[in-house]
Amino acid sequence: MFSRAPQQQANTPAPFYEKVKQAISHQIATGVWRPHDRIPSEAELVAQFGFSRMTINRALRELTDEGLLVRLQV
Repeated sequence: MFSRAPQQQANTPAPFYEKVKQAISHQIATGVWRPHDRIPSEAELVAQFGFSRMTINRALRELTDEGLLVRLQV
């Protein structure tokens, strides 16, 4: 019988936004970016990672939803 639920396989590469989330989380966990530090802008992260703005935006939104980041409009 076949399962209809999508399953993540162990050898499936992580989506790009997950890679960005991991990199940002690592910067925070290792103290490179500390509480109240301003992280690079979306445009700077696009240039740094080479991914689209939408990919960077999704990573930042998810990290914000998880409570790791706070986004402010300036």
